[in-house]
Amino acid sequence: MTVWVVMIMSVVVGAVLQCLLPGFAWLGQVKFPILLSIVLYYALHWNVGLTLSAALVAGFFQDSLSPIPAGYSAFCFIALGWLVNRWRDLVQTESLVTPLLFGSTGAMAATVAMYVFLNHGDLVECPFWRLILMTVGSGLLGAVTAPVVFGLNGLCDRMVGNIEEQ
Repeated sequence: MTVWVVMIMSVVVGAVLQCLLPGFAWLGQVKFPILLSIVLYYALHWNVGLTLSAALVAGFFQDSLSPIPAGYSAFCFIALGWLVNRWRDLVQTESLVTPLLFGSTGAMAATVAMYVFLNHGDLVECPFWRLILMTVGSGLLGAVTAPVVFGLNGLCDRMVGNIEEQ
């Protein structure tokens, strides 16, 4: 039960932080991918059910707090969460390289997927150079954000007894 409480609290705090932290113009106005990093944390550390639940809740918050139509972020988060969860036995989840790599590539993949969905629905007009800038920017921010989010979520899980001290 405490796993679910920590997950919900993590997503709520992550949503607030993601809204409050500014985007950088020189990175294409992308924001820190805090909610995506939370989904990736659960994908690498917990079962697929909790991963998909975290992805759905995080996607709901991201879509609710941004001009993105409902369901777009949730779909991207669910797809990425499921895919990463399938690979979790093949990587060292406690290594610093893991959140760097998955945070960066996950943020870039989510940016491109979101662009494809929004562009297909004629909901965004964005020149290709801006997409490249946003993709690189989200990758850089994902590499910075994911290790911090993984560390804080791991700390919370250890504090409440969800995982054992190492």
